[in-house]
Amino acid sequence: MKRAGISRVAVEVIILVIGVALALLIFSPVGSYIFGALGRTSAVGGQTTIAILSVSGLGSSPINIYVKNLGPNDLDLSGGVSAWQVFIDNTAETVTGMTEQGTNDGKLSVDEVVVLAIGSPSGSYSNTSSYSIIVYGPGGTQTEYLYRGG
Repeated sequence: MKRAGISRVAVEVIILVIGVALALLIFSPVGSYIFGALGRTSAVGGQTTIAILSVSGLGSSPINIYVKNLGPNDLDLSGGVSAWQVFIDNTAETVTGMTEQGTNDGKLSVDEVVVLAIGSPSGSYSNTSSYSIIVYGPGGTQTEYLYRGG
C-alpha cells in the first residue's frame, strides 16, 4: 500500500530550488542594491557625532567637559542638563551646568562647543590618573574620551 502525499525527493528538490533562489538574490547585483538601500535608510540625514575636546578640573570641583558637535546636524539643547549623561570609569556623574560656547541659542550647532559642568563629583578623581569618560548627549549621540593625567 502506497502512502499519499509528496515524495521525499520532491520535497528535497523544492528546498534546493528555494535555497539556490535565495543565494542568487543575496549575491546578485539586485540583492546588493536592496541591501545597500536598506543600509542607506539609517544614514539619511546622517547620525550627528559629538566629541570630547578636553576635560579640566579632575581632582577638584567643578569638573568641566568640553563637547563639540562634529555634525552633520545641529543638536537641540532644550532638554537642558537632563539630556546629558556622564560616566567616569563607569561611575555615573550628575551634570549640574551646561554653557554654550558661541551663539547660546538653545542649539548646539555644527562646530560649536558646550561645556558640561559636574559640580559635586560622586567619585574621587585625581588629575594625575587616567580615566575613561563616556558622554551620552541629546539625539542619541555619544562619545568616549580617555583622560590621561600628567
